[in-house]
Amino acid sequence: MKAAPQEQWRLLDVAETDRQLARAAHRRKTLPELAELAELAGKRREMAEEVVRLATEVSDAQEEEAQVEHDLEPARARLERNQKTVDDGLLSDHKALVSLTEEIEHLKHRISELEDTELEAMQRLEDAQKAHQDADHLRLALDDHIRGVLRSRDDQFAQIDHELAQLGEQRRAQAAGVPAELLKLYEMLRTRTGQGAGRLHRGVCESCGITINAADLRRFASADEDEVLRCEECDRILVRTADSGL
Repeated sequence: MKAAPQEQWRLLDVAETDRQLARAAHRRKTLPELAELAELAGKRREMAEEVVRLATEVSDAQEEEAQVEHDLEPARARLERNQKTVDDGLLSDHKALVSLTEEIEHLKHRISELEDTELEAMQRLEDAQKAHQDADHLRLALDDHIRGVLRSRDDQFAQIDHELAQLGEQRRAQAAGVPAELLKLYEMLRTRTGQGAGRLHRGVCESCGITINAADLRRFASADEDEVLRCEECDRILVRTADSGL
């Protein structure tokens, strides 16, 4: 393949722009914010589950307290009625009075137990509500942090996308100065190896970093200046410049 030296030099400009494009695309894929957001998403799920679990504990504690209060109301009402019957002297039968008095004592004991249970239930409810509130505050704080990281990610995306757009325009302009056949070969090699062309610099192929042997250097030195050379090691286009060492 033949191409004027200046056309081959333009290919080096395209190759450099392609490297810049690749670096920018890699930065976009590996932003620290992306890894942080993935980690934060896991924490957010765990925290949301914890908030739901604690909300369930609050609901259970409320039901427990309500049940104790439900049991207390009839016991207190019955105690009040029985005590009034005794205080009013409405029972003349001794056995009935003794039985009612024993029931009063039993009700007092039962009410005392229920009140203790109610206090414990109220404490559990208070603790559950505080735990739920604290967890929800942490969730809200995490949400604020996530929004901040998202803003930072989007800012980085915008900057990199702008850079990619500029580099894309630059590449199109550079590629327009490269003969179609040479550009086609370059694109084929770039697709296959990730890099299509490199400079021959002081006897070294910059694409693969391998020093060219003496026989190949002599062959390259004697080749016509418009001949498109290929590296024997990596097969990429090898562009000669004043610093090639030929």
